[in-house]
Amino acid sequence: MPRFLAFAALVFALPFFAGCGGCGGGRSAQRISGGGATFVNPLMQKWSGEYKTAKNVEIDYVSKGSGYGVEQMTAKTKDFGCSDAPMTKEQLAAAKEKGGDVVHIPLTMGAVAVVYNVPEISGKELKLTGDVLADIYLRDPSVRKWNAKRIADLNPGVALPDKDIVVVARAEKSGTSNIFSEYLSKVSGGKLKASTKPDWVQGVVGQEGNDGVAGFVKGNAGTIGYVELLFARKNELAAAKLKNKAGEWVSADADGVTAAAAEAIKAKPEKEPYSLHDLTYSLTDAAGAKSYPISGISYAILFAKLPKETGPTIVEFLKWATTDGQKFSKEMDYAPLPEELGKKIQEKLGQVTFE
Repeated sequence: MPRFLAFAALVFALPFFAGCGGCGGGRSAQRISGGGATFVNPLMQKWSGEYKTAKNVEIDYVSKGSGYGVEQMTAKTKDFGCSDAPMTKEQLAAAKEKGGDVVHIPLTMGAVAVVYNVPEISGKELKLTGDVLADIYLRDPSVRKWNAKRIADLNPGVALPDKDIVVVARAEKSGTSNIFSEYLSKVSGGKLKASTKPDWVQGVVGQEGNDGVAGFVKGNAGTIGYVELLFARKNELAAAKLKNKAGEWVSADADGVTAAAAEAIKAKPEKEPYSLHDLTYSLTDAAGAKSYPISGISYAILFAKLPKETGPTIVEFLKWATTDGQKFSKEMDYAPLPEELGKKIQEKLGQVTFE
């Protein structure tokens, strides 16, 4: 009988031991959700793992483009959205109806690399100016082939092939597209309009996500596209050198982004959508000899009033990401936030309220 009682006691105790996480003080992780920009996704996944270890909080992030991030945040199906394009007046009005004012928090900065796959010039450096790049995406007849005179003149000594240029762009609403098209708009005199989903001309091939564009370029000779720098490096894609506003040839790298940001944050922007928000800046076609011209900021977008159950956890994560979390930026080909901007971010997050 004593053995039976001992066995019974063990059976009844099993659920307790199974549910208490080993009874060593373990507890299930808190969980918050975000989604949007693919631009920031590699860094967000790194942050998620590091933050889970440090704070026992899980960050569920769905990478589906900036448009998705704004839509899901507005609908309150995600705790925060990520976008590389600040919200427009129309988007702000829709969000205000759902939950009031919104806050834009810079998370990181990065370069949009112009990637290409031209086997005939493998190992050679390709140079492009903004006006030539814009006309390639406008499918201008003067730059339909890789050996077009306008491209050849920029690349003396490079044996460019007599082959058609296959032009690739993002298919969905994308902050990367917004950064890229904003640059093309500036250097083309407005021939192209800055947008998360530009009205590309016929013949431009659409692909989903930074990874989709990178994969298509890698797998198809004769192609040109644009991706966040990490996707270019990860896929071992060649990236063009660009002539910046100061007339210098620069490569896509974190230092060039930092230089562009240093110029851009000197004054508050006067043009929409940047003028509609605190802490949003256009980094494209920035002044400065070292500035990389297709640079941008990825933002976390959230309501200024958050639920008291999850709000403090969301804010604490964003405070961590924009301070301690910045140490992971450069190793992943992003540019850390400037110290001056970091201080303003902490002040802004301190103004978020919970109800």
